Amino acid sequence: MAYTLYEGFVLQTKRALSTLSHILQKAEEHPNAASLPSSRLHDDMKTLSYQVFAATTQTRLALAKLTAGSYPTDDTTKDVVFTYEEMYILIDKALEALDTADKEVILEHAEAIGPVPLGAHTQDMSGITFACIMQANIFFHVTTAYGILRKEGVPLGKVDYILPFATS
Repeated sequence: MAYTLYEGFVLQTKRALSTLSHILQKAEEHPNAASLPSSRLHDDMKTLSYQVFAATTQTRLALAKLTAGSYPTDDTTKDVVFTYEEMYILIDKALEALDTADKEVILEHAEAIGPVPLGAHTQDMSGITFACIMQANIFFHVTTAYGILRKEGVPLGKVDYILPFATS
């Protein structure tokens, strides 16, 4: 089987979001679970909840480009605090979008150059380029969520991050 943008973006992003869901489940078992959604690595960084919001929004942004769909219009500049239930809903919606993404449609739009939202601006780029930028952001936010939870004492290890990537 050839390794395509579909496998590189869709399957790997599903694994990253599965990691995010897994570490949130471990967070819910922690004695400080109620305070964790508003926790941060540093005062000038955004909350755990925001990390989930950003990772899922960026998944939907990339899929919009790769499927010629509508871009989400969520305001990603504001920090947010969600409940665990709300964070799981965001993850589930992103996973559902990935599950229903048509491989052939993605491959058809991989090279298509057109405007994409980058913050308050737009820029012309291909689907592959935008997917790579979004996936780097997704991994950043999943890793930051992991870091926040470790800082707050949630007993996570490397295997908690890596295990979803070991599935086929």
